[in-house]
Amino acid sequence: MHLAYILFLAFLGGIVLNLMPCVLPVLSLKIFDFVQRAGKRSRVMAHGLCFAAGTILSFWVLAGLLIALRQGGRGLGWGFQLQSPSFLVILCALFTFFALHLFGVFEMGYLFTRIKRGHEKDGLPGSFLAGVTATLVATPCTGPFMGTAMAYAFTQSAWVSFLVFTALALGVAFPYLLLSSVPGLARFLPKPGAWMEHLKQFMGFPLLATVIWLAWVFGRQTSIDSMGMLLALLLVAGLSAWILGKWMHLRHPGHIRLTAALVALVIFMPTLAWVLAGVRNLPPMMPRAASAEPGGSLKADGSIDWRSYTPENLAALRAAGKAVFIDFTADWCLTCKVNEKAALNRPEVAKAFAERNIVALKADWTNTDEAVTKALEGYGRNSIPLYVYYPAGGGDYKLLPQVLTVKNVVGSL
Repeated sequence: MHLAYILFLAFLGGIVLNLMPCVLPVLSLKIFDFVQRAGKRSRVMAHGLCFAAGTILSFWVLAGLLIALRQGGRGLGWGFQLQSPSFLVILCALFTFFALHLFGVFEMGYLFTRIKRGHEKDGLPGSFLAGVTATLVATPCTGPFMGTAMAYAFTQSAWVSFLVFTALALGVAFPYLLLSSVPGLARFLPKPGAWMEHLKQFMGFPLLATVIWLAWVFGRQTSIDSMGMLLALLLVAGLSAWILGKWMHLRHPGHIRLTAALVALVIFMPTLAWVLAGVRNLPPMMPRAASAEPGGSLKADGSIDWRSYTPENLAALRAAGKAVFIDFTADWCLTCKVNEKAALNRPEVAKAFAERNIVALKADWTNTDEAVTKALEGYGRNSIPLYVYYPAGGGDYKLLPQVLTVKNVVGSL
C-alpha cells in the first residue's frame, strides 16, 4: 500500500476525529477562543500554531511510547493507555480541574504567571495545552479512515510510524489552522458578547460528563472500592481548586499566593499518590466474558446472545461450519458504544442473526488482553472498533465498517 495514500487516510481520519464525541468539547472551546479573538489575525494565527504544536508533540510522544513498548515485546494498539486504571485516575483529575476552571472556580492564568509574562493577553500556553488535551481525549475514539492507517503504521519502521502519527495530528489540528489562517472564515463566527461567558461555563458540563464516563470505565476495570477512592480524589481536587480560586488571585500578596499553592498541593498530591498506590496493588484483571454457555443466536428477551471470544472458540466454530460475528470492543471505546446503541442492540439486527443462526462473539479489550491484541493484528488492525463476519460453511471473513448502521450490518450478513 502506497505511503502517500496511508498518510492521506491518516489526515482524513484526524479531521473526522474532531467530530467524535471525545474531541468535540475541545473543538467547541477552541472555536469559542477564536470568537473571543476575532479581528486580531496575528494573535489568532499564533494560537492556531500553538494548538497544532501541542497536538503534534503529543502524538509524537504517544507514537514513541507505542513503538518503544511494542519493540520491547508488548502487544499494544491505539487507545492502549486507557487500559491502565492509573492513567484513567490522572485523566479524571485533569478534566475535573479543567471543568472547575471553566466554571470560574479558579483561573489557570494565576498558576502560570511567569510563563505568561509578556503574553498576558495572548495566553499561548493555554492553546498549546488545548492541543495536548485534544490528543488525550482523542485516544478512546477511532473514526473512519483511521483503522487502516494505524494498522499500517505499526507494521512499518519507526520513521514511517511517526509520519503516519504526524499526518493524524495535522488532521486533528487542521480545522483550527484553517480558521486561524483564513481571515474570511471569521465572518461566519458569531460576534463576541456576554453570551461567551455563559458558553464557557456551560462547556464545563461536557467535561464533567467525560469524567463520569472515565470513572465508569475505571470502575469496570477495578472495583467499587477503587471507584470510591477515585471519587474521594475528585472531591479533594475540588477543594484544591477552591483554595486556588480564593487565594491565588494576583490582588493577594505574594506570600499568601505561595501559601495557597502549597496548601493545595499538600492536600491533593498525597491523595493522588494514595489512589495510584491502591490501583497498582490491585490483582491483574482477567478478561471479562459476556457468556460462555452454548445456546442459540438470541437470548430469551430477543437480544443477541454474546459469548466470550477466544481463539479456541473461534477455531471450533469455524471447524463446525458455523457463521460467526466477532465484535472487538472496550468500555472506553465511545465509537463502540455508539455502534452498539445504533445497530447491534437493535431488534432488526438480532432478527438477522437468528435467521442466519450466527454465533456472536465479543472480544473485550477493556483490559490488556494479549489474545485480543494478537487477533486484531491478524486482521491487520491495532485499533477498535473492529467487526468481523465469517459466513457459514467455511468462507473467508468480511470486515464491516467502523461506523455501523442497521442497514450496513444486515447488508453485510
